[in-house]
Order: sequence, then C-alpha cells, then structure tokens
Amino acid sequence: MFGSLPPPPRRYLPASVRLDRLADLEACYGELGARPLPVDDPWILEQWLRDWSELESHLSEAQARRQIASSCSTDDLEAARAWLVHVDVLGPACKPLRHALARRLVEHPAAARLPPGHACALAVLRNRVDLWRPALASLEVAEQHLCAEYGRLRAGMRAAWDGADAPLTHVERSEDDPDRARREAAWRTVAASFRAAKPELDHLFDRLLANRRAQAAAAELPDYRAYRFRRLDRLAYGPRECLALHDAIAAEFVPLAGRVLRRRAAALGLPALRPWDLAVMPGGPLAPFTREEQLIAGCTRAFEAVDPELARQFSVLAEHGLLDLMSRPGKAPGAFQVHLDASGLPFVFAGALGRHEDLLTVLHEAGHAFHALACAADPLIWNRGPPIEFCEVASMGMELLGGRHLGAFYDADACTCAARHQLEQLVLFLPHAAAIDAFQHWVYTRPEQARDPQARDAAWLAQHRRLCPGVDWSGLDDDRAALWQRRLHVFELPFYYIEYAIAGLGAVQLHRRALAEPAPAVADLRRALALGARARLPDLFAAAGLQFGTDRASVRRAADACRQLLDL
Repeated sequence: MFGSLPPPPRRYLPASVRLDRLADLEACYGELGARPLPVDDPWILEQWLRDWSELESHLSEAQARRQIASSCSTDDLEAARAWLVHVDVLGPACKPLRHALARRLVEHPAAARLPPGHACALAVLRNRVDLWRPALASLEVAEQHLCAEYGRLRAGMRAAWDGADAPLTHVERSEDDPDRARREAAWRTVAASFRAAKPELDHLFDRLLANRRAQAAAAELPDYRAYRFRRLDRLAYGPRECLALHDAIAAEFVPLAGRVLRRRAAALGLPALRPWDLAVMPGGPLAPFTREEQLIAGCTRAFEAVDPELARQFSVLAEHGLLDLMSRPGKAPGAFQVHLDASGLPFVFAGALGRHEDLLTVLHEAGHAFHALACAADPLIWNRGPPIEFCEVASMGMELLGGRHLGAFYDADACTCAARHQLEQLVLFLPHAAAIDAFQHWVYTRPEQARDPQARDAAWLAQHRRLCPGVDWSGLDDDRAALWQRRLHVFELPFYYIEYAIAGLGAVQLHRRALAEPAPAVADLRRALALGARARLPDLFAAAGLQFGTDRASVRRAADACRQLLDL
C-alpha cells in the first residue's frame, strides 16, 4: 500500500530500531529519560524535544499505517493482528513512558525559556500530565476494543436490496433517489436493519458507558464529561459554552432550518417532508462519478480553482497512492484523514459510491489533508496537532470553497443547484450537531438514568424534537428514537461533534468572505493552517480572518449570512 513512499527519514532513531519491538522502544524512551538536561540550557532541552518528537512521529506513523491497513481490508486477518499488537501491547506499554517524558519536560526549569511558539504545546502537555493516571491505560485499551466492535458491526450490516444481499451502504445510496417510493423503501430498509441491530448496539453502548464511567473515576473527576473535555484538550471553552451554543443554535438556526425545509417541500411538490425526503435534491439527482479516477481528477480541478497549490498537493497524494476513496466489500465504513507524521504526508480514506455527498466527503477530508501538509514541516509533533475545532474549519471550509467549482462533474445549472443545496445542508446540519452534542451531555452527566436504553432513547428524542423539527415523523417514533445509534462519533469519539458546529460557523464566515475577496480569504486561511498548534483556538480563527464565539451574537452573525446567501 505504501510501496511508493521512501522510508521515513531518521536523524535520532538508529536504523536498527524496530517500531514493532517493545524492547527497542523502551530503550529509546529510556535514553531520553536519562539524558542530562542542564537547567540553564534551553537549547539542549529543545534538541531533546526534537529527538523525542522524532520517536513519537515514527510511532504515530506506524500506528496510522496499521489503522489504514485494517480499515481498508477489515477481513485481512494479518492487518487486524498488526493493529491489535499496537492496541494491546505497544500502545499501553508506551503510555507511561511517554507520560514520564512529558512530566520531565513541563517540570523542567528551562521549559519556560523555550521559544514562544512552543507555549500552546506545553499547555497541552501540562494538561495531559495533570490528567494522567496509570489505571487509565488498561481502560483505554478496553475502550478501543469496544469501538472496534462497533466498526465491525457497522461494516457487516447487510440487507436485501434489488434482489440481492447488499451492504447497507449500497442501500443508503438510494436514499436520494428521485423516485420517492424507491427512496422511501431504501430508508425503511436501513431503518429496519438498525432496529434489528438495536439490542446489540444497546448492549455495546452499555459496556462503553461502564468503561467511560470507570475512566472518570480513575482520573478522579466527577463525571466522564469533565474527563473527556480535559482529554480533548479543550482549553478555550467548556461545557457551559457548549450548552450556550445549543441554545443559540435553537434560537437562530432552527427557524432558518424550518424555512429551508418548507422551501424544499414546495420544490418537491410535497405538503410536508418525511425522513426519506431529506437527502434528495430538488431538480433531480446528481451522479457525479462512477470511478475513483473521475473523482480524483474532478476534485483536482475544483482545488485548482480555489488555489493551484492545493491542486498540486492533492495530485501528489494521488501519485503516492495515499487516496483510497471508493467503497468495496470488506472495507470499513466512514471517512477519515490520518497523518503519516514521520513521512510528512496525509492519507485520505473514504467509502464513496458515486453520490454527490460522497464528493463533498472527499472535499472535506482533503481539507484535513491540506491542513496536515501546511504544518508538516514543524519539527515538533505537538505543534502539528491543531485544536480539532479549527481542523474542522479547514475541512468544512473546503467543502464550501471547493463546492463552488464542480464543473468537472456538472453543468452550470447543476453547479449552482449543488452549491445552494450544500449551504442549505449546513443550515440543517447545525441543529443536528447541537442535538448530538446535547444528547451526550445528558448521557454522561446522568449515569444512573443513562443505564436505561429506553431513557437514552427518550433523551435523544427530546433533543431531536427541540432542535430538528419540521419533518413529519408520524408512525416512525422508534426509528427516530434510534437515530443516534447511526452516529459513529457517539460510540467511537464521544463529545467529538460540537467541533462541527463551531467549525460550521467559521466555514460560513469563510464562504461569505471568499465570495467577496477570494484570493485574500484563501491566503489568510492557508497562513492560519500553517500555524498548526502554535496558536490558541480564538487566535487561529482570527488569523484566518474569522471570529470565534459560542454566544448568541456570534451565532446570529452566521445565521444572518446564511439567510442573505440563501435569500430566506
């Protein structure tokens, strides 16, 4: 899979060190832990940091390669075994060694005299040192196994469709079919599959909840929410700001979403929208591609229109085989971008079927890849991991920037329709993102109630009814109550969803600015991406010419922009 890539360069790590051999890794950590670090010489401390970063970069890449291999072929037993070696052996063994080095750094008197560009990384490492408890290592391993179980369950879901036994992802492909009866049949088939899997999914979530409650207890924090916010290095905002954002979206975007839905119902000639009417695009379906080569070539043209350098970077990824974009049997569901830290290159994974939304997914993950490339040259791995919220500005912003230049796939009228539909979908998505996040706040702060699957479903229903009205769900309460189980993030990435709402507000600002002054908007964005993690979240927004905020006034500004752009 990575045969076209040269071996990652090594400066500190001896060529003889094997990244799959624990004794070699322990020797490297041991040398770094024992190396003299004079208190009056920050230069020596910085060289030590670079050596440690090289070790972590090579370990990170080895882990990423295993993740990619097991995701690309879920039925490859050797790939699965290699991934489990990391999960069960290498990862847990290295955590306390890594923690010891982090503690040595943040407690070193010379740390305060390191260059200012390291300040954010030091704050993150200090937070992780404070949070670390030895008991967390085994709990995190167990959690990874449970998350992998969810991935296998989702990858294995199949249903009868078009006279054959098909992966559920292929059934979902028909949910935007212009034939309403066919898309309803597809939607009901998918819903029935999730109803059948619900007992298993409930049981799996019960075990995840128990594990996460144990993590919070091990970290000596009052609940898992408090632990997870620390674990996600959320240093610019907390639960209170998230709850305020839910309320602001309810006040400013829910009415706007209602107007989008009413307009869409009128365009489809329907008195009201049903759940199977939400993905269809008025004016007919868009089938932009059937082969990966078409998808890559068309996206390259879109990026060329945004910025020629982005097109060049995307082409390099294609040349090195770092794009695996089409669905196939045995491939894990979902999409992601993962960075090969030692090589300085990203890998983009998707499961495209030829739908318009697949095209947007690739634009989204390519935005993450451009972000990774922008800060790949920084010698410290900690400076290459920006706050997740700004990572999602890069990806959601690229959906809107690239989504205006889809002439390789559509004629002019379809391009206009697609760009408008995309902004409408963002308006509809923000309340959904708030509902997902609000549901998780309920789950992880009410441990006794959350043990009951029926109580969980009722809590989700309450949030969905509050934040996502405007659709006729009559007769489908059970399916509506189980919608949260379709979200991979709720199972595998708890509390990782409000980032999309925060980033969506930034992406709207970026889109509006790019319409007025495209070159400066893109130039500021690229400069902000290159900062990596060397600036705080609000400062990264500011560097891109955007405003960061979770208050109602900030949300209102974004809603007003959408209202004007969509003439609502």
